[in-house]
Amino acid sequence: MKEKSLVRISNTMNFTRQEFLAVEKHIVLLTLLSLKGKQGMKADFGGKHEALEITFNASELKETNRERIKESLERLTTRKIHFDYSKPGHDYFGFIVPIISAKYEGKKGVNSEITVLINPDAKKLFLELSNGYSTLDLQAILSLKSNYSIRLYELLSMKARQEPWTIEVDTLKNLLDIELGAYKNFNLFETRILKYTQNELAEHCGVFFDWEVAAKERKKITALTFTIRDREKLNREFLAEETIKTIDYVTSLGDLHIASKVRAACQKYTLTEKQIQWILESQDRVNELIRIDLIIEDKTTKGKGPKNRTKYLAKSLGLDKLN
Repeated sequence: MKEKSLVRISNTMNFTRQEFLAVEKHIVLLTLLSLKGKQGMKADFGGKHEALEITFNASELKETNRERIKESLERLTTRKIHFDYSKPGHDYFGFIVPIISAKYEGKKGVNSEITVLINPDAKKLFLELSNGYSTLDLQAILSLKSNYSIRLYELLSMKARQEPWTIEVDTLKNLLDIELGAYKNFNLFETRILKYTQNELAEHCGVFFDWEVAAKERKKITALTFTIRDREKLNREFLAEETIKTIDYVTSLGDLHIASKVRAACQKYTLTEKQIQWILESQDRVNELIRIDLIIEDKTTKGKGPKNRTKYLAKSLGLDKLN
């Protein structure tokens, strides 16, 4: 992630019910990015009862349709953030309209701009980070089309980065701004929300998450546990599985077939007949050839292949030390 695309969202704001649709949330996050230098300050920054004005380049929004931008700005000034900070013996909940004004200005030949005015009562949500915050990759988020994907990305970044996160299904629906009566059939919720989001975050954000049932009441699923899996770890696990399957397959062949498979693999490299024969003399060397070859192919597919494939293979197998 590039530093300039990292946006910080306070945990206080993150763990609220938000009504924003995708483009509207993009605007909110761009506002947060523009505030990065001021975050950490007290909520009375600029005057306790003064609104906070933020302007940013509209091209950062990655939305070029004039009508969609217009509709998003109009809706943005009516969207609410619902909060509930109640504690035993002390109820405290309500809602805030965080953006009270949103304007677009574009002149021919000049960069267009979006200006938003943050409600004085909402400045704490945008500025204060004392209760912790999550760091998000804004460029990845701007590629997301679903507001549910954006919210789950935010919540998972806050709650499940280090350890599994268990949450009641009704609480999760509330945070995703889904009516509690919707998706009574968990299979629909799983298919339309969780699985869709899982695929979108994997594709655009490199975030791989899984979930499992954490609690049930009779047949009703009432809680889930989420875990985030590291991309590199997943790649290593997949590569290890592929290596085992390939080695098992080759081992099941007769000597002539093994020799044929090894020679076919070696055609991708500049190896001498002596080096090929040395590999064929040992099943362990054949297995190592398969493993290294798969690693090289994997790196090459990702655009990170070795400059000299033969040299990489030779060093890994010990061919460079063969007399």
